[in-house]
Amino acid sequence: MLTSANNLLPVARVLKSFGTKGELLIRYAPDLQKGIDKKRPVFIYFDGLPVPFFIDTIQDKGKNQAIVKFESIDTEALATEVAGEFVFIEILPKGKNSKAGKTVQDELISFEQLIGFCILDKEGNMIGVVKCFYDYPNNPCLGILKSGNQSGETLLPLHEDFIVNFDSQKKEIVVELPEGLLDI
Repeated sequence: MLTSANNLLPVARVLKSFGTKGELLIRYAPDLQKGIDKKRPVFIYFDGLPVPFFIDTIQDKGKNQAIVKFESIDTEALATEVAGEFVFIEILPKGKNSKAGKTVQDELISFEQLIGFCILDKEGNMIGVVKCFYDYPNNPCLGILKSGNQSGETLLPLHEDFIVNFDSQKKEIVVELPEGLLDI
């Protein structure tokens, strides 16, 4: 099964192994939990490539966590190997966003030059500031520091369907993101 990394959306992060039979504790955004379907694989990156995993069981644990058992991870050692990794689901491409303004490619700017840019929502509210760029194969992501009291870095896929407008002069990127994406 080949899946384009352009169609992958991070929905959860593996926090740690949980138990001795390969169970994992994951943290997800509540609004993105419905995107996790036991009939479809989820993906975790190994050596720069998305590897599919089918879910055997998933059980909610609290507000935004779950205990997950993947079919092919059946030991604590294998579960520990994926600790800290992001879990992705495949999304269907929406095609070119007709309402989008300029894109990063239109401005001919390198992705590394995005460090320091402000990320805004459609209403002009500050989401955060770009801290770094991750050049995942076919799935570039921005590491952003969210504004407000939250600390730590949040991973934001740099996908043309999310970008509403790009202004290199103001150093701003206006985005429209799926509900809960930044809560992972």
